[in-house]
Amino acid sequence: MSTQFRVLTAEQMQKVDAETIANVVPGIELMERAGRGVAEIIRGRFAAGHAAIFIGPGNNGGDGFVVARHLVAAGWTCSLHLIKPGSQSTPDAAANYERLSGLPRVQKRDATGESVQDATVVIDAIFGTGFTGAPRGTAAHMIALINQTRAARGIPVVSIDIPSGVNGTTGAVDGDAVRADMTLTIGAAKTGLLFHPGRSHVGRLDIIDIGFPPEIVEKHSERVFYLDARAAASKLPPRAPDIHKYRAGGALVIAGSDAYRGAPLLTGEGALRSGCGMLYLAVPESLRAEIPAGLEEAIVTALPQTRDGTIAKNARDLLATAGGKATAVAIGPGLGRNDETDAFVRDFVVNCKTPIVVDADGLTAFAGHAAEFKKAKAAVVITPHDGELARLTGDSIPTTPLERMAYSAAAAKKLGVILVHKGAPALIAGPNGEVWVNGSGTSALSKGGTGDVLTGFIVSFLAQAAAAGRPASGAALDAACVACYLHGRAGEIEALERGERGVLASDLFASVGRAMVELESVQK
Repeated sequence: MSTQFRVLTAEQMQKVDAETIANVVPGIELMERAGRGVAEIIRGRFAAGHAAIFIGPGNNGGDGFVVARHLVAAGWTCSLHLIKPGSQSTPDAAANYERLSGLPRVQKRDATGESVQDATVVIDAIFGTGFTGAPRGTAAHMIALINQTRAARGIPVVSIDIPSGVNGTTGAVDGDAVRADMTLTIGAAKTGLLFHPGRSHVGRLDIIDIGFPPEIVEKHSERVFYLDARAAASKLPPRAPDIHKYRAGGALVIAGSDAYRGAPLLTGEGALRSGCGMLYLAVPESLRAEIPAGLEEAIVTALPQTRDGTIAKNARDLLATAGGKATAVAIGPGLGRNDETDAFVRDFVVNCKTPIVVDADGLTAFAGHAAEFKKAKAAVVITPHDGELARLTGDSIPTTPLERMAYSAAAAKKLGVILVHKGAPALIAGPNGEVWVNGSGTSALSKGGTGDVLTGFIVSFLAQAAAAGRPASGAALDAACVACYLHGRAGEIEALERGERGVLASDLFASVGRAMVELESVQK
């Protein structure tokens, strides 16, 4: 597993840094690599102009000095806004400050509104990931000035390693913090960048590899990984140019009830839009006539139903043939609550011989029966939010980032499932202790029906992976990761058009194609 996908706390990153410096690479060389990497990305994203660089007295400030030197060499002008004289910085930072002496196009300026008027980009190198608490004094003034400049003039802000003022481990913001348009973090993603409120200050997150030895990174980190576009693209199921609809995977979706008639359509279209070749919908008989008008591509089977309009227990017999050539199954969206239906769900999931995703009312059927998951004959993916997970495990669900990641890993192992723990961010955990933190998402997804769409994405990628012959053990986790990233990214794209309040679950279908194109271009 690439160390670039690893997620570390600030404390773990400090240990990696210290051991690398002590045994492998001098600190000043790591600083050079970090600053050069930041400068290269800035040069690639912005036309040459003027960079206003706000610099603290630590090694994060030293990165800023290196950035200034490389930008000047590329034809930029730079202004340095220092908390303390450069000579009073940490030794490596002070050495890089001295290397700027006498260079043209570098000025030292006070931190005032007038001093940044000519800036085309603002660079935040005030505090690194080791910062805790609330900024004070000159640092607080600088952070306020950066944010005011960005808001008033639209000047883009780039933070080095972390937006100053954000806690690198918890994501807490105890005072003011820089609101960056882009954060270029060094070596690996930090937990504080991925969890709110810190996450809302990050903007676009890129990781700069400066050559930390993989064995040192692994020694000081947990099995926690960052699910960005590169990671998601690497997990896409293979798709041969000459496949036909059956080789593209078939999804069987068991969903719906009289009370929740739209759920099968949302889940089914989600499955088709994300790439499976065939869709089989199994719904209560009262819904049978409605499906063709809403989703013409589906092959529909009517199931016997209870008096409550939910699926009856004897539906299992029909489902033996309803799935056709399905290579994965989804069960749960819109099923409603009924004891007979719950019994049917548990029996079906345990005896299903193809990978299966269990969502919504399907999860509620296992409340008090969660041990049944370990009896399943195939890989099981479950997609609970906090309330559903609490009903399955009987636990109070933690809210802090580190506890939440550890709990997700433990719950996946305890239940013997792939766990998609919904939230901001979503966590995808396997029974082997591996946890992926989703890097996409938006509050626009806080809308009824978006979970049904996600289930459709997951079953689609499960079906595609199974049809391609991928081993079930890794394919289920990969499918859940790709689906979660795609779902979050489609939400982000749609929110740009409709705002975070105006997105409906069905609107995601307009953007999933663009999100998929992005992923496939990364894969190539």
